[in-house]
Amino acid sequence: MSSDSERSPVPLRASLAIDFLVVGGGIAGLASAVALSRAGHRVLVLEKSDGLRNRRAGGVRIPPNMSKILFHWGLKSDLRRIALTSQPILFSRFEDADLLGIQLWDNELLRDTQGEFMLTTHADLHDLLYETAIGQGAKIRNNAEVVAIDCDNSSVELASGEILTADVIIGADSERGISRQTVIGQEDRGTFIGLSMFDATFSTAIATKDLTPELAQIINVEGGTVYMAFGNGCAASGYPIHQHKEVAFHFILRDDRPDGAYGDPPTGDLASRVPDPCDTRLRLVANLSTNAVRVPIKDYADLQDWIHESEKLVLVGQAAHPFPPGSIQGTAMATEDAAVLAKLFAHLSTRDQIPSFLWAYQDLRLGRCTSVRNTEVSTIAWMTMENGPEQRMRDDGMRAKFRAGKNVMEGEDGEEDAPQWEEIRTIFGYNCEDEADNWWIKWGLLREHAKETGGVRSPWRESNRFDWGNVAIRVSENVGE
Repeated sequence: MSSDSERSPVPLRASLAIDFLVVGGGIAGLASAVALSRAGHRVLVLEKSDGLRNRRAGGVRIPPNMSKILFHWGLKSDLRRIALTSQPILFSRFEDADLLGIQLWDNELLRDTQGEFMLTTHADLHDLLYETAIGQGAKIRNNAEVVAIDCDNSSVELASGEILTADVIIGADSERGISRQTVIGQEDRGTFIGLSMFDATFSTAIATKDLTPELAQIINVEGGTVYMAFGNGCAASGYPIHQHKEVAFHFILRDDRPDGAYGDPPTGDLASRVPDPCDTRLRLVANLSTNAVRVPIKDYADLQDWIHESEKLVLVGQAAHPFPPGSIQGTAMATEDAAVLAKLFAHLSTRDQIPSFLWAYQDLRLGRCTSVRNTEVSTIAWMTMENGPEQRMRDDGMRAKFRAGKNVMEGEDGEEDAPQWEEIRTIFGYNCEDEADNWWIKWGLLREHAKETGGVRSPWRESNRFDWGNVAIRVSENVGE
């Protein structure tokens, strides 16, 4: 754990502590446990697996908008122990490793975000959050599968028949879990888009063998280089993990099988799905990989509400807003969800605040997550662009900037940056905890004052959803009072 000198400031703790049941012990569930425990609440996490099956070996990228949260939670030194800091991004063609260019992180941008772009594994991040949650006082039960949620009684039933109750139930059990199904009233299988992501790790020594002289001059294996390869309807990315001893790969490939999920046994289909022609190193990884897991990419309809009508169950992470597998921001959005929930519930003083805090959470998060997910989906489409005029325009533009010694995603002098880069800058710079604090200052305190004095009509409908049209302030004529 972090040293005393790097511990976070003492967090605000709620004057009224309540009980939270978290369904799902993945990153979203553990982040929720850490955040809410820091805010003084009692948290029990229920994980259906043995605690090992939901820890996958594949890579995870931690963007600045996520790392800044973990830093604030006092985990900076722990992250530096398990993660590498990303430096340049190298772009090439999937078919032949033809170099398209490089993109260096803007140091000023990273300073402004108050975070770093870091590279680690899902298992290492999971272990860190698990240990932190336990250290904060949360309880975690493995082999505790939730088979039913009774929102009216704020309870869950385990496969063993045991009934557990809480003040609030948090659904952190993914897009396939019982929590999302309970909120929308039916199972949501999503729509397969004909692409799958294959998640694999591989030896660095083998993956970087026989580099071309051009690439050898640019790549510093010890420097945290992220590799991106664009192909005809396919793409691949790779980045160092485990202190540069391994490389995590994400292959996005055409596929006709909609089955597969994290936690499944490794598949032998990666090699057959990688098209020819192919960069010899990518082909080597595909042919020799023994731990690739297939996860189909599906499109899910946006939910109108993440909160059950009983106002006892709320969704976080993939259960609320499924991101494509392998996307940069999926894990980050789950962590932001947890941070915002905790920031709001740190102000809890009476139980009648619970519904309003839940709806405030949704109001703060739904638009943000929808926008970021749309960016991630657009990025996949941009990376897997089929060969043709648009693809050639993209590649030729990147090559021209590289030859001119420029970052390939940034605009020419006097021009705007590439849309993808502008969106990334905006996403990285967002501070979800500041947004939650601003909500409390602007509306939470106003609502509390309204309850006490009746001088301000609450901007919340009877359902506790925020209603901007109901904001009205009555000015007292007795100014001196």
